[in-house]
Amino acid sequence: MKNLYLIQPSGIISKSVFLPYASGTLAAFAFQHESIKSNYRLCDFIFIKNSIAEAFAKIDNPFVAGFSCYMWNIEYNLELARQVKEKWPECTIIFGGPQIPENTEYLDKYSFIDILIHGEGEMPFYLVLEQLIGDKDFSVIDNISYKKDGKSFKTKKAPPCPLDDFPSPYETGLFDSIVNNPEYKDLSLDAVVETNRGCPYGCIYCYWARSGSVFRTFPMRRVKNDLEWLARNKIKYCLCADGNFGIIDRDEKIADYAIEVRKKYGYPHRFETASEKNKTDAAFRINQKLEIAGLNRGVCVAVQSMNEKTLEAIGRKNLSVNKFAQELNKYRKHNINTYTDLMLGLPEETLESFCKGLFDIIEAGQHYSITVHRCEVFPNTPIYSDEIRNKYKIKTMRSQLCQKHNNVNKDLDFSSRSEVIIGTDAMTPQEWYTAERISISVQSFHSMGLLRFFAVYLRKAHNVSYYDFYMKLYDWIENESRVLKRLLDHTCENFVPFIEGKSNLYFADERFGSIYWDFEEALFLCSVAEFEAFYDDVKSYLGRYFDDAELFNDLLRYQKEMIALPCKDERIFETQYDWHEYFRLIFDPAVTHPEKKKTALKIPVSETDNWFDYARVVAWYGRRDEKSINPAEYV
Repeated sequence: MKNLYLIQPSGIISKSVFLPYASGTLAAFAFQHESIKSNYRLCDFIFIKNSIAEAFAKIDNPFVAGFSCYMWNIEYNLELARQVKEKWPECTIIFGGPQIPENTEYLDKYSFIDILIHGEGEMPFYLVLEQLIGDKDFSVIDNISYKKDGKSFKTKKAPPCPLDDFPSPYETGLFDSIVNNPEYKDLSLDAVVETNRGCPYGCIYCYWARSGSVFRTFPMRRVKNDLEWLARNKIKYCLCADGNFGIIDRDEKIADYAIEVRKKYGYPHRFETASEKNKTDAAFRINQKLEIAGLNRGVCVAVQSMNEKTLEAIGRKNLSVNKFAQELNKYRKHNINTYTDLMLGLPEETLESFCKGLFDIIEAGQHYSITVHRCEVFPNTPIYSDEIRNKYKIKTMRSQLCQKHNNVNKDLDFSSRSEVIIGTDAMTPQEWYTAERISISVQSFHSMGLLRFFAVYLRKAHNVSYYDFYMKLYDWIENESRVLKRLLDHTCENFVPFIEGKSNLYFADERFGSIYWDFEEALFLCSVAEFEAFYDDVKSYLGRYFDDAELFNDLLRYQKEMIALPCKDERIFETQYDWHEYFRLIFDPAVTHPEKKKTALKIPVSETDNWFDYARVVAWYGRRDEKSINPAEYV
């Protein structure tokens, strides 16, 4: 029997790691064939990104080693593959996954790789295994590249297969040995499920937009069996990998079944989906059901950009601003948290249009969770091509991949690299850096709450737009502030060296644990760590909007008391105005000013008693649940 190893390493984040779903699908398809079962022994799945030495020690006399490659493990896989080939030169090394370009580049660059699989891997992987025990004529297999007589060859590209006969790694028992292995008893094993593949849309930054992304569904029987397996095996977190959940009618039935198994087994605890953006009624019904069942982690109402020229360039069409606001309001009325994604660095986006879009989102009612992602360039996406890069004069910079909430330095020896867009013909690198600083500030100060109550009051009572409030605040920070400028500079200290190619893009601070943080989380944490100094400094900016000193000081008291901090006992505080009711009615246009009425509010004891736990509970785990804001109640 020939030893087959499948390698799909992922990092452990907060004692959680994903089961190797992609590798499992390859094995499930291949081992349904008698020729494979009678010739190959499936050895360990190597799915945890431990040291290279630990991974290498698990391998013994491999005949084939297959590597599933993503941006977070490609460098690691390359080094492990090199060492495997060095010790066992007869081992066939196969690389596949989204990170592998659809050409022979990796064969030409890395002598230890023998075969590349392009696109979906089940069928070509199985056929490669067949040829390795037969004629070794790889030219008859579609969608691969291979070496012969020192030369690299690429076979013809064929459309992806129907999914009707693709068995699941869950229902075939391939992961049973993992979930029952005492070695992993202290880990939370997370899981991916697929109910379909492909996408009807063509966003140029997305892997699904590549040519040949045909939309197909898995049989309902398989989907239900997968959910049943996850529940029976006490998998807490399930990520649905569909790009547009709710796009077809049966998706609601799938959600119903996830709820059914949750009621039966108590698992999973979360069933996270990416909602279809055009069929909003279906998406709402599904998300409402998941919310009631306790399976939701919030709903993404994404826009990526609010600039029409950018949307046209990237092949995307958004909801109108009014429709977007209506969707937010609909979820809000049913107490379902939403979050909105923007991208920075997209074609045709200027500094001005990006900032306008950011504040249009707040004006539409998204006060609580905006996330600005840096646009990255991935292999096999349209934006990766020279044609798109040249058309928009895209400039990128590479950084070691310091993934948020991963341990500092733990995986940097063979960490992958992220290729980030830092400039286009519409936005210079300096403007990109300015946009970063503005968006980080807005996410920290508004979405996470540090200045939100001031911004909302001035919008409701004095018609100061969010754009004016925060853009003038940013100008004040850059030119007049002492503390906020220092905090923002500290948070962004690696940006300029990164743009110059001299540093990686990351933030870490030992006060909050030895992990990497999102920059907006970092600015929030650094600000609350200097809580009094932060508000003493910003008072000089906020005060310019107020003639009434009593009202200003009263609002400042409320703003400060409502920010959650560690190490605080239960307390009662009083204000001269009923700010609590005023901000509860934030979306009522008839309520423009707070009622002047003495009000007493009780704040519960802090959830945490140190900065290390506070950072995790509030800025990481509790960000979508607004843990940064105290749950006050009237006395």
